[in-house]
Amino acid sequence: MDKKGIARRYSLNEKYEIELFKVLDKIEIAISRNIFKNTDFLDPYISSICGEILKRDYKYTNFSITGGYEDAERKIVIIYPDYLDKDYGDIPLEVIKIEDLPKGSNFNHRDVLGSVLGLGLKREKIGDIIIDDNMIQILVLEEVSRYIELNLIQIGRYNITAHIDSLKNVVPKDNEFKIITDTVKSLRLDSIASSGFNESRSKAMLDIRKEKVKVNHIPICTPSYSIKEGDVISYRGKGRIILDKVLGRTKKDRLKILIRKLI
Repeated sequence: MDKKGIARRYSLNEKYEIELFKVLDKIEIAISRNIFKNTDFLDPYISSICGEILKRDYKYTNFSITGGYEDAERKIVIIYPDYLDKDYGDIPLEVIKIEDLPKGSNFNHRDVLGSVLGLGLKREKIGDIIIDDNMIQILVLEEVSRYIELNLIQIGRYNITAHIDSLKNVVPKDNEFKIITDTVKSLRLDSIASSGFNESRSKAMLDIRKEKVKVNHIPICTPSYSIKEGDVISYRGKGRIILDKVLGRTKKDRLKILIRKLI
């Protein structure tokens, strides 16, 4: 397999190229030995590319891509040997649940991830983290689940109790959004990002060029990139927005837009 050729096909930068090569190496090993093998959790962009590559370049390979529940962002690739069907149900993931959260804790994603990584684990062993008012769910590789269950006893200054639960009991989060309406001159990425994240256009432009902004999980470094309805824009350290609707033009010939910002 021409890995360099595949990387060129997707115009990957060095960071993503290295990540993709690691995944392709595991796929090649699994296929050549006809064994069950899974990757670590992947960036959403890389996992989507892997799906395309497996369908195009490994047409007869039995595989699945999952994050443990339907709308997961971070996912693993599983390669199955010829004698196993991908529907037989053995997914090497588990969910760590933390219930009865301490009063006033108000945990966020960074708090939880920081505490888990503080146990000496690598980020790629951890999938999505789902937080609501009463419970935290952490999708993890099965190989580290018991270690986390035994050692994750504190988040920030609060003592907690973690336990392993089945994937079938994962409760997806009902996302809440703030509605933003604004007018913009065009649907350029820098313009929409400036509006949705309440940032100056010059700063948004600079950060886009520094690859701090993604569209539909794909890093975009061109400020003039055109955004369309339904596109998801994530801005490192600032969250995520969706260009929900373009509502028409104003008398000054500006575009009136409706943005949903994830809370």
